[in-house]
Amino acid sequence: MPTLTIIRGDEKKIISFQGTPTIRELLSTESGGPAHPCGGRGICGQCRVSVTGRLSEMSPRETALGFRLSCRTRLLGDAEIILPGQREMRILRDTPQREQLNSANEKLLTAVADIGTTTVAVSLYQEGTAGPVFSAGGMNPQRSVSDDVIGRIHYASTHGPEKLQRDIREALKGLIRTEDLNGSVRRWIITGNTAMLYLFAGHDPYALGQAPFRPDCLFDETISFDGTPAYLPPCVHGFLGADLLCAVMASGIQRSGETALLCDAGTNGEMALWKQGRLYATSVSMGPALEGAGIRHGCGAVSGAIDRVIPTGGGIIARTIDGSPAVGICGSGVIDAVACGLNLGWIDEDGRLLRPLILRDGIGLTQEDLQAVQLAKAAFGAGLERLLEVSSTRLNEIRAAFLCGGFGYGMNPVSAARIGLWPERLISVTKVLGNAALTGAALLRSEAGKKEIRSLAERTEPIPLGGEREFHLAFMKHMRFMPAVFD
Repeated sequence: MPTLTIIRGDEKKIISFQGTPTIRELLSTESGGPAHPCGGRGICGQCRVSVTGRLSEMSPRETALGFRLSCRTRLLGDAEIILPGQREMRILRDTPQREQLNSANEKLLTAVADIGTTTVAVSLYQEGTAGPVFSAGGMNPQRSVSDDVIGRIHYASTHGPEKLQRDIREALKGLIRTEDLNGSVRRWIITGNTAMLYLFAGHDPYALGQAPFRPDCLFDETISFDGTPAYLPPCVHGFLGADLLCAVMASGIQRSGETALLCDAGTNGEMALWKQGRLYATSVSMGPALEGAGIRHGCGAVSGAIDRVIPTGGGIIARTIDGSPAVGICGSGVIDAVACGLNLGWIDEDGRLLRPLILRDGIGLTQEDLQAVQLAKAAFGAGLERLLEVSSTRLNEIRAAFLCGGFGYGMNPVSAARIGLWPERLISVTKVLGNAALTGAALLRSEAGKKEIRSLAERTEPIPLGGEREFHLAFMKHMRFMPAVFD
């Protein structure tokens, strides 16, 4: 029987197989395999692999790109593949000292998790303490199937949700297993968009991928996570999940008498406007470009990621996290880089790259990367424009604006406004919250918090945008890299 030898760093694993599977099919159960942003359709070119052995002939797409794609390369016999290390799979922040962890291990802990489409994060809380004793995060391993929600819904509806459920559950347990704290976790609180909670719970998400997109479960329930109770907060709609409500909880805008805006523009752009005791909310599909994924040199906010780009003397200076050697560019760096390119005349307003945009150490942005950013910002801008129109709100009425999630973490609002991603008029009232969904989920440790989020869900008016002529017209208007006009 033929075998595929997988080499990752110093590790080696051998898998036997039958028939002539694609590399994607054979590695579908392996963590850390190639990501497939386009769902394995062979159009994005992001599942590049280093593989040798008895392989199928290169497809026209592979020939054009000059390398093998895991979704197009079939194994005809023995082969060997080299996979990258796991540098993106774990990002630790605010980690306490070992002595504190040992002390925490003697007490019962609550694990609070946010399952994002691109990233996942976990914080551990001791009973009676306000802040976490441990926080960790990393990339969502479900990206090996597809970078977007629709691709995962299609996969789960076709093949069953078991693999995606297993992937995300193992990822969450892995983030805390590093510190040997599993045994002390007595309960979980897990937030995320509606599709991510479906997959965590093992529900078939078929209803989320078919018109009229009405979910048969909006959660606000406790299920078992390997024998430990896990509370899943309420969702509002198929496209408005518990993560948005948790972020609103963290911001506190629902307790304010003023009009306020909150935006979490990750792979799914979710935005909410609080006005006169009601929450207007909508969601758009943006893709992962603004989270540092789905672009050629993109990465998460890991050590060595370019997170800040500053123009200087006709050129640029690129800063990396921890001052480490550059390994890629994360979301905030992408936005800065495009803004700098526009200011220096290296990119025009239509998104054409007029000269190579190399930031440092051979890492830069390509024409395809710029197109991904354009699509993301156009979707976000169109969604925000429709949110303001439906709620009859003008920008000058907004007294506070909050940015959160991968979009808000470390982002420079001035750079975002320069590329047309964020309204210039809101810069003076903008506050960055970081992972507000995770912070808000932590408030649900109390019954009072659960009661408040249920009330918030009841006062939320969802604004569906799919198929709207007005949305598509606004989308085209926001494609250009220029300050956005919203009213």
